[in-house]
Amino acid sequence: MIHDQKHLKFTAQPNDDMYWERVDRSLGWLGNTKTEQYQRQEKLKNATVGIAGTGGIGGQLAQRLVRLGVRNLKLADPDTFDVSNMNRQMGADLSHIGQNKAEVVAEMTYSLNKDVNIAVYPEGITPNTAADFVEDCDYILDQMDFYEVDNRYALHRAFRKSPTAKFILKVPTVAHGTYIFKYTKNSMHIEDVYGIKEHSELTPAVIHRLMERIIPHMPNFPSEKTLDHWFIDLKHMPIFAACPPIAEGVLAERLAQAITGLDTLPGAVQLPVQPGYVYFDTLNWTTEIKSGKWWRDDGKI
Repeated sequence: MIHDQKHLKFTAQPNDDMYWERVDRSLGWLGNTKTEQYQRQEKLKNATVGIAGTGGIGGQLAQRLVRLGVRNLKLADPDTFDVSNMNRQMGADLSHIGQNKAEVVAEMTYSLNKDVNIAVYPEGITPNTAADFVEDCDYILDQMDFYEVDNRYALHRAFRKSPTAKFILKVPTVAHGTYIFKYTKNSMHIEDVYGIKEHSELTPAVIHRLMERIIPHMPNFPSEKTLDHWFIDLKHMPIFAACPPIAEGVLAERLAQAITGLDTLPGAVQLPVQPGYVYFDTLNWTTEIKSGKWWRDDGKI
């Protein structure tokens, strides 16, 4: 349930018959009996998910979650669509150039079936909006821009104060690989994972620290010099268009498994909490589950 009337832009028009018909193809994987299946699906139906960042991963994820049966979303993004987004982002088309991403994604997602509540934060996540955004959320997905350190800290502080939010997942893509980072109330705080003081200038040293903490496996191609040019000089990293859908799928799977409890079944592997990550790369078929720090220097810069 979303109580934030100021930002609630789309209100559900419930149709239970259509709801259960449209999620029917998923139900078989939720349990051995109809009762078990419906109980798990109800958890998806009643969950409130906040997506901070509705670009290449977050935008598609909003629709995926609604297709899975989630009926309460909160979307935040201050950015607007431009032509360079067309290679990967839902809503990036000629009719939406210059429009706010969160508002466009919300409208497109609502149009699927109109039985979802969607609150929209076109101002994005800031120290002034983080608490309102996190309110009512059961799960939070951090898909904010790479360089958004202060606003990301604000989001995580609001999460740690929330009585309802269970965890934050952050799933970035780099080259042909994707990571999952999980934060809980009891895990290492993001301020300690990053080791960057709030309000720090984005100097080369600070950006290198971000690269180290967000990208444990730096790509071997292209060269280190080219990577530094992208991240430090341009502050703009290319994104291979085929990679965000992989991250979106992995994120949707793990979130749905957590909401329904499938991740507690025998044989299921739990995501490590911070410090730690899961990594998957399609170029060399590398997978890794890392528990513990992957850096040496604990000092803050």
